[in-house]
Amino acid sequence: MKNLVKILKERCEKGIPSMLVTIIAGSGSAPRGAGAVMAVGKEGRLAGTIGGGMLEFQATETAREYLKGGRTERIRYMLSKSEAADLEMICGGDLDVLYTYLSPAPDVKEALEQMLFHLNAHIPGWLILPLEGRIGFLGEEGKAAGLEAVPEIPGEMEKPGILKYDGEDYYVQMIKNTSKVYIFGGGHLSQELVPLLSHLGFRCIVTDDREEYSARELFPSAEEVHTLSYDNLDGKFDVQPQDYIIAVTRGHMGDFKVECFALKTPAYYIGVVGSRRKIAAVNQKLKEKGFTEEDIARITAPIGIPIKSETPAEIAVSIAAQLIEKRADHTSL
Repeated sequence: MKNLVKILKERCEKGIPSMLVTIIAGSGSAPRGAGAVMAVGKEGRLAGTIGGGMLEFQATETAREYLKGGRTERIRYMLSKSEAADLEMICGGDLDVLYTYLSPAPDVKEALEQMLFHLNAHIPGWLILPLEGRIGFLGEEGKAAGLEAVPEIPGEMEKPGILKYDGEDYYVQMIKNTSKVYIFGGGHLSQELVPLLSHLGFRCIVTDDREEYSARELFPSAEEVHTLSYDNLDGKFDVQPQDYIIAVTRGHMGDFKVECFALKTPAYYIGVVGSRRKIAAVNQKLKEKGFTEEDIARITAPIGIPIKSETPAEIAVSIAAQLIEKRADHTSL
């Protein structure tokens, strides 16, 4: 999302109009659900995706046509099985796509600037698209940009959807604070895992107690890299309820110390690599330390989905897949 908004903002500053293509509702076997976005210019797709394949190709061509006339349109695709097959969908379904024309106007620039600021600062906010056209953004602090009036957004609304306000329909999508993944252990597995998770939109913080495994050059895509003793983790990180903690240290004691720290935090997910025998030994030590069965049940061990992975790269894929699943369950971005 951040790269897409950055591109749209740069084009706006240069006086170049663009189209924002957004899936605002979907059912059946659409390749992407509500919230999928794509930026399109006269040259074609610029960033983002609504699922790829022929559907995305046709949507791109439609957006280019609307761009010529400066049109905003909402199109509902009601697809039979044969039509869905032509668009590389598994079976039929309904799909609502909003094509929003973005002129290089001051109000559009203001909305894009605020959205990019919030994305860079990891501050929640809402993308607001009136179905009749235009774009707006509402920050968590209540400041609106791009629109004179914005709908009242229910505090519990985290999933994209349509809101009615003052006789007008608005598509609203929460731009949420992205999750951090605290990875303890900087060995070969982490060196495979961090670039993969970073590419998937997770903010990685890597920590090892050895300087040679916590060197910045090993983790160029990580947000932070630290050299810290696993005995001294309390108070060092501001772990939030949407965050993940992964223990992939070089031995039982490192994992045990990381788990002791992790169980004191509100982390959404705690995962530990290792054999079942190693996990059982560490769990016993946690009980001796005073942690309950309920506490220990918060830990996913062994980490990752079972895909018969063996190499560090394969294990990294299994872990990343599990985090994608957990993130989707938690409705975070």
